Amino acid sequence: MKQLGLLGVLCLLLALLQGCVSSGKRSEDPEKAAQIYADLGLEYLRQGNLDLAVSKLERSLELDSKLPRANHYIAEAYKQQGEMKLAEEYYNKAVDYDSDNPMLLNNYGAFLCGQGRIEESEEYFTRAAEVPSYRTPELAYENQALCALQNGNKTKAEEYFRKALNVKPVLPKALYQMALLTYEQQEFLKARAFIERFHALGRTEKSLKLAIKIEWALGDKAAVARLRETMRIEFPNADPDRD
Repeated sequence: MKQLGLLGVLCLLLALLQGCVSSGKRSEDPEKAAQIYADLGLEYLRQGNLDLAVSKLERSLELDSKLPRANHYIAEAYKQQGEMKLAEEYYNKAVDYDSDNPMLLNNYGAFLCGQGRIEESEEYFTRAAEVPSYRTPELAYENQALCALQNGNKTKAEEYFRKALNVKPVLPKALYQMALLTYEQQEFLKARAFIERFHALGRTEKSLKLAIKIEWALGDKAAVARLRETMRIEFPNADPDRD
């Protein structure tokens, strides 16, 4: 079956919103309608149509002000519109109504990080990672590490990259960042180990350049030559000596 386009989704949702006919009378379930408006708001949010997303989500909240996902989605919409006070207000409501939702906690952590509120963001990333039903807690730790890195706290970043890799040892972003951090700390053997683990998953121009720097620091000229040849073959337009 082909997937419905946005127009098809709209038609289906609008049909459902009209309620059902029973004994000649039309009835509407406000809770179901609120859920439908929330889903419709999410569709518009995914399409980048923020005004319509907010409109549908406001309607959802008129019908059920405590619907967690409507509060979550409208917080995301307001964040994208730059309405940070409104975004925070609705994030807080969403967390109050659904305190064990790891995606929500992760998103709120990212929001707080973007506001430079690092300690607060750490609380929500940690809460997300510790939800027992969360299937990918490593992503919350990785987000927490990236937040710390963006705000200049390399010690905290390393702590959480290591936590992420303890949960899932094959996280490319975390492996690359740990290779870079340990290289900067002049722990070149550790840096080599991390970049080799990264390269077991795939190579990039950036990762090969870092690997060349690591092998230069270790004095392994043969390894440098091999890496340069790999770069020449896989990235013929790249300059191995330029970042």
